[in-house]
Amino acid sequence: MVSIDLNEEEIKILTAIMQFSIAACPLGSVSQEVEVDAEKLEKLIAKMEKGLQSLQA
Repeated sequence: MVSIDLNEEEIKILTAIMQFSIAACPLGSVSQEVEVDAEKLEKLIAKMEKGLQSLQA
């Protein structure tokens, strides 16, 4: 596992970008090295939002 320290604003920015990309971008052409699809992004968004909630608790 890799750990990256992000502050609350950085997590919110990345979450917003991912949510936008699900609706607006052709995800199949994002990368040939990593398979990216809406389901994987939604799981990552949920994980990041859960992390934010734990910070605010």
